[in-house]
Amino acid sequence: MTPASRQVVRPVHPPPGDWLLRRVGRSGPIALAGLTCLALLVPGVTAWAGILPLLVGLLIGLPHGAVDHLLPAWISVRARSLRVTVGLLLAYIVTATATVALFLRTPVPTLTGFLILAVLHFGTGDVAYHAERDGQTPVRPVLAVLAYGGPPVVLPIALWPGTVDPLLDAVAPGASAAFAPAGRLIVLSVVLLAALVTGLRALAARRGEDAAALCILVAAFAMVPPPLAFGGYFAAWHSARHVARLLRADPGNRHHLAVGRLGSAIRRFARQAALPTIAAFAGLLVLVHVSASPTVGPATAGPFQDSPLQLVFAVLAGLTVPHAAVVNRLDVRTAR
Repeated sequence: MTPASRQVVRPVHPPPGDWLLRRVGRSGPIALAGLTCLALLVPGVTAWAGILPLLVGLLIGLPHGAVDHLLPAWISVRARSLRVTVGLLLAYIVTATATVALFLRTPVPTLTGFLILAVLHFGTGDVAYHAERDGQTPVRPVLAVLAYGGPPVVLPIALWPGTVDPLLDAVAPGASAAFAPAGRLIVLSVVLLAALVTGLRALAARRGEDAAALCILVAAFAMVPPPLAFGGYFAAWHSARHVARLLRADPGNRHHLAVGRLGSAIRRFARQAALPTIAAFAGLLVLVHVSASPTVGPATAGPFQDSPLQLVFAVLAGLTVPHAAVVNRLDVRTAR
C-alpha cells in the first residue's frame, strides 16, 4: 500500500451556520413583503388604524430587551459576581434616567441623537446577526450598517413627511422644522446608495436571499405607511432576530438548541422576560394614563398636557440607550 493510499480522508463538514438564526431571519422579510403587498393591493386599508400598528409592534417587541440584566453574565464570567451585577443595574438605571431628563430638557437635539443611535443599533444588530448566522467575524462595514439601519429610520422621515412630521412634533415640538427637506434628501440618498452597494455585494458573494431581504426592507419602508411598516419591522425583524441571538447566548439553552428543542428554549426565555416585560408595560400604561388624564392641571401637566406621546417616547428612549449599550457587548462578543 502506497503512502498516498494510507492517507485518512477527512469528512467534509457543512458550512458554518445556525438553523435557528436562519429560520427566524426569514420571518422579517416575509412579514414586510406581506405588508408591502397589502399596501399595494388595498391602499386605504391601513389608514384607519393610525398609530395602532406601531404601538402593537412595539409591545410585541418589548420582551426583546427584557433580559438585558442577564446578558452580561451570559457572555462574560467576570460579570457574574454580585458586585458587578449590581453595578451594571445601577449604570442601566442612571443612563436611562439621564436620557429621559435630557430628552425632556432639550427634546429636538436629543431626538436627533436618538435617531442616529437607532440607525446604528438596527444596522449593527443586523450585521452581527448575519455574521453569527454564517459563523464569520463581523467587521461592521459602514455601508452595511447604513443599509440595514437606515431604512427603518430615514425612509419614513424622508418619504412620509405628512405622516411622520406630526409624530415628530408630538414627541419633540419643533422637530419637523429642524429636519430640513434638503437634509432629508441628502440622508435618504446616502442610505439608498448604501443599500444598493450592500445588495450588490451580497449578490457577488452569492447571498441572493440576503440581497432580496434588503430589497424588501427598503421597499416596505418606501411604500407601506410608517406606523404599519415600523410595527411589523420591530416585531418580526429586529426583535425576532435579537431574541434568537439571546436564545443562543444563554448557556442554559445550549443543550436544548443542540438537539433542536426550540420550544424549551423559548419557554425558558419567556420565564426570564415575563416580569420585566410586565413591569415595563404597566409603567407605560401608568405614564399614558397620568399624562393624558383630564384631571391634571396646567401646573402639574407640564409639556405633556397636549402630547402624552412625549413622555412615553422619552421613557422609551431612556430604556433604549442602555439597551443598545448592552447589545453592543453581545456584538463585541460575537466578533471574537
